[in-house]
Amino acid sequence: MRTVLTHLWHRDAGLLTFEWILLITLVVLGVVGGLSAVRDSVIDELGDVADAVINVDQSWTMEAPDCYPGGSDLSYTDPSSGPVERRRPAASVISQ
Repeated sequence: MRTVLTHLWHRDAGLLTFEWILLITLVVLGVVGGLSAVRDSVIDELGDVADAVINVDQSWTMEAPDCYPGGSDLSYTDPSSGPVERRRPAASVISQ
C-alpha cells in the first residue's frame, strides 16, 4: 500500500506545478488586458478634460448700476474665446 501511495505522490507532483503555471498565465493575460482598457479610458478622459480647458470662456457682461458715471454696461470679451485648432507637432527627422 505504501509503495502505491508513493508512486501516486511522485506521479502527480508535476501536475500541480502545471496547474499553477496555467493559472498564473491566465491571470497575467487578464491583468494585461484590464490595464490596457484602463489606460485607454484614462487617455479618453484626459482628452475630454483638455477639450474642456481649451474651451473655457472668461467673457462676462454686467449691467452698470445707476450711480455709475459712465452709464453703459460693463463687459469683457475673452480674446481667445474663438475656435482653437489643436494639432500634433510635426515629427522632426533626426539625422546623425
